[in-house]
Parts: sequence; C-alpha cells; structure tokens
Amino acid sequence: MNEARDRKRLQAFGENLRNIRENLNLSQDQVVAKCDVTKGNLSNIENGNKDFTFTTLLEIAKGLSVHPKELLDF
Repeated sequence: MNEARDRKRLQAFGENLRNIRENLNLSQDQVVAKCDVTKGNLSNIENGNKDFTFTTLLEIAKGLSVHPKELLDF
C-alpha cells in the first residue's frame, strides 16, 4: 500500500466532489438530506481525510443527483 499515493487520490476525489456540489449550488446539508451519509462524513471525504466504501459513493451520487462516474472523473 502506498499511503502517499492513496492520500493524493482521496484529496483529488474530495476536491472534485466539492467542485461538483458547489457548481450545483448545493450545501452539504442539502446533499446529506437526500442520501444516507452524515454531514461529518461528507465533510471528511471532501477534505480528503476519509476513505469510503462503494456504497457511500453511490449514496453521495444520489444526494447530488449525478451519475457516480462524474464523481470519479478527476
């Protein structure tokens, strides 16, 4: 496992997630109201501080009303 590489990937994903959310003019509260993710988890993911599961990825995509592929395009 390459921790530095993994950290960079999590940070890049988080930045992309935040950009998508902000481009949709959604707050974190609005996103979590539509999905099964806590605001704390969403914040940690956006900041690249938390790894997450595939099901969490799907929930976030649902909360943003986007295809999961968009979240992975970074």
